[in-house]
Amino acid sequence: MDMDKIVCNCYSITNGGIKEAVDNGATTLDEVMEVTGAGTICGACVDDVKRLVEQFVAEKK
Repeated sequence: MDMDKIVCNCYSITNGGIKEAVDNGATTLDEVMEVTGAGTICGACVDDVKRLVEQFVAEKK
């Protein structure tokens, strides 16, 4: 996975930014959205952010 790929264009949040939020303790979509801002402006990336959060949380287990 390209960690530099932008997921949220509004805030320029990357895959790596989502992973960092999960690594720092965010475990839900809402928590990641609160920490990063991803998905909070136009909402176009919410499905992608949710998928990434689920993937990164599963990898931590």
